[in-house]
Amino acid sequence: MPEILIVSDDIVGARMAGPGIRAWEIARSLSRKFAVKLAVPDFARSAEDEEFFRRASFETTFYKLGDAAFVRRLAEDSLIIVFQGFVLSKFPVLKNHGKYLIADIYDPFVLENLFIHQRKMENLGEREAVHLHDLRVFNDILLAADHFLCASERQKDLFSGALMSLNRITPQTLDADPDFSSLITVVPFGVADDRPRESGHSGTSDAPAFQSEFPLVEEKDVLLLWGGVLSNWFDPISLIRGFEAALRECPRIRLLFLSTVHPNPLLPPFEAAADARFLAAERGLLGKSVFFREGWVPYDRRADYFERADIGLSIHRTHFETRYAFRTRILDYLKFGIPVLCTEGDYFAQLVSAESLGEVVRSENVDDIRAAISRLAADPALRSRMKANIRRIRERYAWERVTEPLARHCEKVLSGSAGAGGKPGKREVAYITGGIPDSALRRGGKKLLGMNSAKVPRGFAARLRRMLRI
Repeated sequence: MPEILIVSDDIVGARMAGPGIRAWEIARSLSRKFAVKLAVPDFARSAEDEEFFRRASFETTFYKLGDAAFVRRLAEDSLIIVFQGFVLSKFPVLKNHGKYLIADIYDPFVLENLFIHQRKMENLGEREAVHLHDLRVFNDILLAADHFLCASERQKDLFSGALMSLNRITPQTLDADPDFSSLITVVPFGVADDRPRESGHSGTSDAPAFQSEFPLVEEKDVLLLWGGVLSNWFDPISLIRGFEAALRECPRIRLLFLSTVHPNPLLPPFEAAADARFLAAERGLLGKSVFFREGWVPYDRRADYFERADIGLSIHRTHFETRYAFRTRILDYLKFGIPVLCTEGDYFAQLVSAESLGEVVRSENVDDIRAAISRLAADPALRSRMKANIRRIRERYAWERVTEPLARHCEKVLSGSAGAGGKPGKREVAYITGGIPDSALRRGGKKLLGMNSAKVPRGFAARLRRMLRI
């Protein structure tokens, strides 16, 4: 019987994005100590996936959307359930099993969807309705789960505030656990432990395959790589304009966007990708110095592209989502030893700047981007120093290392020493959100107690507080 069930909300297999990769790698890491089963949605299965899963060191299974009975049986066979995204709203039956629930909330979908729907829905009322639904799903997760995973200390601060507002952080939990480590564990996105070869003109990448796909990118060219999808919170427009300006100084630079669509077929296309392609075509760059790859690169074939790259890119607009984002593409750059060019404001910008892993530019500043591209492209020695710095810090993000705190917590849960995290009842939630008004007696008593607390004898004050609670 598997001790731990991991339920992914995104597709997992040969072609997968951040949430699927995270579920897969956490399952692989935990399977070294526990019996693990990974459950993934079945709406994008392929023969490629079947081959991919045969190499797994843990059990895997596929679930159908709407098949609550199957998911209930999976839950019955496990002691701990780790889930992500909208899984709990799709399968509320998971809340009723008495199993230990760990919610992986590293992907702040409430924030992301604010920006996704900003351009997809013209009607403000519709956007607000979708946002309220997202918020309800998110709050339901915060109320139902026993433990939470996030990707950074910034995210921990954000989610701690949300948990406190729903009374998940109480005087009782504070007394038992002052730093709330029993409630939240920081588990960053990691780097797979297969040793990468260093990137950039070393002849280690699959040169014939890459060259046949992009014959206009020559060996002497400096390749700038956008290693993921173009979501709407990114800023490819400023990037392309800065690249065009740098091209006049460094004519051998080339820019490749690795994918314009998400591998999950249920997700709609992103307008930012269409905008980027249109601008590149309008400026006469498309197919000459700026390239867009269609489709999604298989997980095991990323080296063909990343090992050819000289500079990795992550350019976004600075806004509310930025502060709490954890750009997983940058970990691919670190894995393959690629110097990073990114925008200020997020977690990785701070790391890149502090550890000299690349260049950090201001938001929507085309001249900053131009200067940084020119500087990196023209100085191979500078890039070599940055690669050395990347090698120095890369190990701290190994999946086995970043999941160690989660493994320790699971050991406590299975041994019965994790402690029970207090969950507020429906009446408490209704009260703190204003659904249950104060009575006149309670309001008057609190006012009286507040004004006269210094004058009231301690014993009487205690009796009055008990009365007010009743």
